[in-house]
Amino acid sequence: MADSTIQLHQVESRLYRLAVDLLATVHDTSGFAATMSAFTDLAENLAGHRPVACKLGCSHCCVLNVSVLLPEAVAIAGWLSMHCVAAACDAQLKRLQSHALRVRWMEDSERIHKQILCPFIDARGGCSIYPVRPLVCRSVTSLDKEACLETLNPDQTEAVQAVQMDTTRKTIMDTAFCTLARAMKQQPMMGRSIELSNGVVAFLADPGLAAVLASGADLPASLWD
Repeated sequence: MADSTIQLHQVESRLYRLAVDLLATVHDTSGFAATMSAFTDLAENLAGHRPVACKLGCSHCCVLNVSVLLPEAVAIAGWLSMHCVAAACDAQLKRLQSHALRVRWMEDSERIHKQILCPFIDARGGCSIYPVRPLVCRSVTSLDKEACLETLNPDQTEAVQAVQMDTTRKTIMDTAFCTLARAMKQQPMMGRSIELSNGVVAFLADPGLAAVLASGADLPASLWD
């Protein structure tokens, strides 16, 4: 698919049918986790795997704001809960809460200037939630490491050329994001997006919110205030 002309309407149709079928069976965190696993697997297969300049330890673009849909936040929170012991989970939640408050109203330009990394970047510069990373993160690639470094240089004051990326992957992952939101509204579920760390914090602090989301009820407006 990635090496041929994208039949975008076919891609959207396949993703939408799968999302609708999966979301109809969701009742809790495990259901959202299974849904996102199957949904992202399909999106990844459709996007293909073109060689890119991005490698482990290259986290230059991980200073940008990332929006996630609520099922993504639930799945990430569930994955984190499964991969840490109680004491570590408490410390992780506090660290994420602090980060969420810090970046809540920041624009990308400020985060780049201050070099505020995503809280899920580990000591090696890798993504600690890579298996369940958001669709937005999956969409961003670089085909030119130097151009990426220049564009995201915190001391850069002049406009620079946009970073070349795998446009097929970006188109499909962007389509997947919009399609998932549309499928959620049909259930109906809240199809709103939320900042990554803020969303994950919400479902880590109160896992019961996953069942609220699955039921079609609205989540507290305070999550976005």
